[in-house]
Amino acid sequence: MKKEKLNIGVIGCGNIAEVYIPNMIRHFPNIEVVACASRTFASAKKACETFGVERALTVDELLADKTINLVVNLTVPQAHYELNKRILEAGKHVYCEKPFALTFEEAKEVTDLAKEKGLYAVAAPDTFLGSSLQTMRKLLDDGTIGRVTGFTANSWQHGCELWHPAPWFSYQIGGGPVMDLANYFMSALIFLLGPVKEIYCKYTCPTPMRPIKGELFEVEVNTFCSAVVTFESGITGTILSSYDIWQSQLPPIEVYGDDGVLYGSDPIMFGGSVKHYDGRALEAHINECEGFFEKLMAMHGPGKTQFLKDVPSLFPEDDDPHSNMRGLGVADLASAILTGRSPRVSGDFSLHLLEALAGFQISSDENRVYQMTTTCSRPAPMPEGLGLWEMD
Repeated sequence: MKKEKLNIGVIGCGNIAEVYIPNMIRHFPNIEVVACASRTFASAKKACETFGVERALTVDELLADKTINLVVNLTVPQAHYELNKRILEAGKHVYCEKPFALTFEEAKEVTDLAKEKGLYAVAAPDTFLGSSLQTMRKLLDDGTIGRVTGFTANSWQHGCELWHPAPWFSYQIGGGPVMDLANYFMSALIFLLGPVKEIYCKYTCPTPMRPIKGELFEVEVNTFCSAVVTFESGITGTILSSYDIWQSQLPPIEVYGDDGVLYGSDPIMFGGSVKHYDGRALEAHINECEGFFEKLMAMHGPGKTQFLKDVPSLFPEDDDPHSNMRGLGVADLASAILTGRSPRVSGDFSLHLLEALAGFQISSDENRVYQMTTTCSRPAPMPEGLGLWEMD
């Protein structure tokens, strides 16, 4: 008889742990957080006291604990590769915060090790499990906009230093807007459209010395990315990702089709509105108009907005569109382990995503189209009818 719960250990008790740990404790009946470890024992002890976790351990103690089945790696990106390997060598599954590793070669080594040991090694983002992107996927699968013809995805912020208490790692190797922001958007697009075929990118650093917390900091990574991405299906679109933009009216994500358009919300979060533009309704309206000028105004005038409609969420969602449901991916992996199904955030998916992210930099550095060497299955959608935090 299969276990009903997996025991979870968390390594890394910084800022993001303050979201993951309470979510995993409160919302998912298939996992139990039994221990925390961190770079300093004091951090682990504080997290345990704050969230009611039973045991604060050192990293070595947590890895040696035979009762822990799955480790959630919430350390900084620069530590992911080595720690992921240590977790697997200890005989435990690993769910890692983004990015999976700093390079494709590192990620592949971790994935190969996991397969060799019969374990799972997967990485966030898991926001595509939320209601917004699940609704978009259902609409695409149902043919709401017909054959998909293209897309755009745009992620920006003016760096992290305005809001993050320790932003420096975002400007060091392993950071930057592609590994940070575009990570979510590429994850969403692979879920919606399938695996990536090739990438052509220009990736620059407009501000090599950046004022952070009152001092100039030397930026080690590029911070402005503009790219064209083609998927194995032949669908091509554009991606913008930047730490150098204060604000923009560009849409977070749009998918275009023969019969209309889907407008999605920010893939960095789990919920938010989805809109559908009915191109065929506009076509019928224009066909009813008489004369060149009337048709021209129907096509380009303000009246065309009548064909843009909100789509009710097809999946349970929080009243707050910015609900931070991080931990869904952990619960999905636990469900897969307990039931024997494939996880939606899989090892192949995580490796393919990381290669694509690395491909942006390689394409720019070498001024060429980067051809992907990996592929993956498009993750299965969530079943309809589940509760907000439930997993099948």
